[in-house]
Amino acid sequence: MKILRRLIMGAIICALSNAATAQQGHHAGHNGDQHPIVEIPLHRAAPRIELDIRRDTMSGYNLHIDCDRFELESPRYADSASAKFLEGHAHLYINGKKIQRIYGPDLHLPDKLFKPGFNQITVTLNAHDHSTWSRAGKRILATLFIRLDRPELILHRFSTSPLAPDTGSDKPS
Repeated sequence: MKILRRLIMGAIICALSNAATAQQGHHAGHNGDQHPIVEIPLHRAAPRIELDIRRDTMSGYNLHIDCDRFELESPRYADSASAKFLEGHAHLYINGKKIQRIYGPDLHLPDKLFKPGFNQITVTLNAHDHSTWSRAGKRILATLFIRLDRPELILHRFSTSPLAPDTGSDKPS
């Protein structure tokens, strides 16, 4: 049992380390997936994001994206003259592979997207032009580390901008 815990913790630490490296290692304003990074000015409140996942009663899993200060919108509004700052869509990554764009808070994920055992789900917040929103050089994203063979799916949650009680300060810590 101790060996299994160590392996899981090692996998989580490795995945977090890879996520941090990807954020720091962008080239010419691009992150690892080649989308430009757009810095949110400090005078603007940064979006907040968290993820939750549940087994679907029929098949697969249901992912819920909880956002604050960000509008998940369809691309049909991308050319609108009234487009607002901090709106767009999200990008879904499973085990480091980009799966799709997301335009709403709920998404069904089929079993075929996952490998047996340990998996990583990451969602980034993106503008209509696919650039990734960031604060203080860190992409706005949330990640779940899950184990499919466990009754409790979620092993660990991570967010660069978690939902938390508003303390009156939106400046990065």
